Amino acid sequence: IIGYFKSQKEGINNIFSFTVGQNLMTQAQAKIDQQDYEGAIAKLQEARQMFQQLSSLHLRLADVFQGINPDIYADQRKRAFETGQKRDESTYQMALIHRQQNQAPLAIPLLIQVIGSQSPSGVLGRQAYQQLYDLGFVDTPYR
Repeated sequence: IIGYFKSQKEGINNIFSFTVGQNLMTQAQAKIDQQDYEGAIAKLQEARQMFQQLSSLHLRLADVFQGINPDIYADQRKRAFETGQKRDESTYQMALIHRQQNQAPLAIPLLIQVIGSQSPSGVLGRQAYQQLYDLGFVDTPYR
């Protein structure tokens, strides 16, 4: 029975793993280096979905422990933040690929998602806004 639970845990780690998401982003970068942009988009989309799901699950778990166990609450909030950050990085990378391929209509919504998640005052949010400015989607530079 211990072997069963061990194999179940290993399976979960493969499905819900920060490391697996990072590996997908690394694979996407390799595809970018090979100029396989469609392949890179597919890997980034996969990573983005994984990080979004992880972030949501960690937030839901944190909410359950709010006011009950501050250590678990803080740990789960931290994990949600970290996975959300990686989700936004993969989203930003997808937008850059779309922009490079002159597909602004695909890049713009992704950039706006990053700004909404990161806030325009964060580094990634500022970079995303700068991309919108460079594309001509917004007229006012952000200082």
